[in-house]
Amino acid sequence: MFPLPPLRPEQRALVQQVTALSRERFAPRAARYDAESVFPTENYEDLRVAGLLGLTVPKEHGGLGADPLTYALCLLEIAKGCSSTALTFNMHATIITFIAAIGTEEQKQRYFDEVVKNGRLIASITSEPESSFRDKFVIQTVFRPVNGGYHVSGLKHFCSLGDSADYYFVSGILEGSASAREGLLSALIRRTDPGIKVEGIWNATGMRGTISHTIRYDSFVDRSDIIGAPAQLLTIDLSGFALGYAATYLGIGEAAFDFIVEYAKTKTFKPSTEPLSHHPLTQRTIAEMGTAIRAARGLLCEAALVKMEGDKEATMLAVNQAKYFGAEVGAMVTERAIRLAGGRGILKDLPLERWHRDSLAGPVMPPSNDRCLETIGKVLCGLKAATLEFQ
Repeated sequence: MFPLPPLRPEQRALVQQVTALSRERFAPRAARYDAESVFPTENYEDLRVAGLLGLTVPKEHGGLGADPLTYALCLLEIAKGCSSTALTFNMHATIITFIAAIGTEEQKQRYFDEVVKNGRLIASITSEPESSFRDKFVIQTVFRPVNGGYHVSGLKHFCSLGDSADYYFVSGILEGSASAREGLLSALIRRTDPGIKVEGIWNATGMRGTISHTIRYDSFVDRSDIIGAPAQLLTIDLSGFALGYAATYLGIGEAAFDFIVEYAKTKTFKPSTEPLSHHPLTQRTIAEMGTAIRAARGLLCEAALVKMEGDKEATMLAVNQAKYFGAEVGAMVTERAIRLAGGRGILKDLPLERWHRDSLAGPVMPPSNDRCLETIGKVLCGLKAATLEFQ
């Protein structure tokens, strides 16, 4: 319903490929993944067969090398079909960009081959039960130097992809470091490592297919699996996560919008002979939702284009605005769509209540919308700002 921005033929072809896959394959499965709280394994097999697991892998390493705009539009379309697939794919795809930025050439070749040739999935593991990004994140997972590498110990939660990931990109602090800015380390740990134990099973209101378990790590990591030097991760652009969240939650809102517009155009209640779309209140509500979505799409596309330019402060402002507004619009549109549908909107026979439950995660995912607004305000006032800070 909403036109794509100007794209090159190869960009448009990718977005169209993902759109068809999401509509034809992902959407029919989404309700089951939600009801059973299971990982969207079949969707990832489709992504693998289509060659899309390497969407953000650089072309020189056999991937598709999607730029931020193409990636954001693809992720938005995935979200319209299956929210959990979009959210988990964003973790996988964003970590790939981190490896591309700070990994060694040997690591890039090894891990990108795993993704492109072997269909491996990578999970992002940062969150911890006793820490929060609402202020400075105090990371408690420890990397202790041992012969040949490090012993990694710590408890992580919101581990999206759960036990369906092949690798965990785990971040912690080098033992003896005064702060993360001195000693933040990240490593890729195989899911099959004997020191990994799932301690908390994912049971959430929404995003139930992400399988974001709580996982304890007590693992040896070879030095060759450490990605980047200490604190090097903090020197690169980390906005990929938030850009992906903006696309994901906006995509959920668009799915609800498309559904309720069609519902309003075709649903008639006696004694009226005209569908709901002829009612002024319906028209007003749809107008408000459609305008908000179009504005959010504009912010998303602008943020992606700014990110491509490489200016970190401009990117921080644009991505925070896109994430804040995309998440707010997703929650608003799904809630209003339920109201327009009336009592039927809360029935599980319709997808509206599922989309609304999924949308609730948007405003609280780091950077939370409150933190986004704080960052936006600081940048606009000419003050020093940081989206995510470590102690």
